[in-house]
Amino acid sequence: MPDILPHEKGFHVSWDQMHRDARALAWRLDGKGPEDGSWRAIVAITRGGMAPAMIVARELDVRTVDTVSVKSYHHQDRA
Repeated sequence: MPDILPHEKGFHVSWDQMHRDARALAWRLDGKGPEDGSWRAIVAITRGGMAPAMIVARELDVRTVDTVSVKSYHHQDRA
């Protein structure tokens, strides 16, 4: 059996915990945007960041959520 690297073990986060953390982040960001304290957009990373971005956007009343796509490769399969 091959050794598993620390980052390959995974890190379980429940939906409830993710929701609480996203709301807590939104509360910390509220009133601290670059334009009179408001935010124009949220940027979501598509490798798991869409749901938290949606929650942050809703909490901050931001209607624009842009995405950044991330591709990752297994170190042995990459060409």
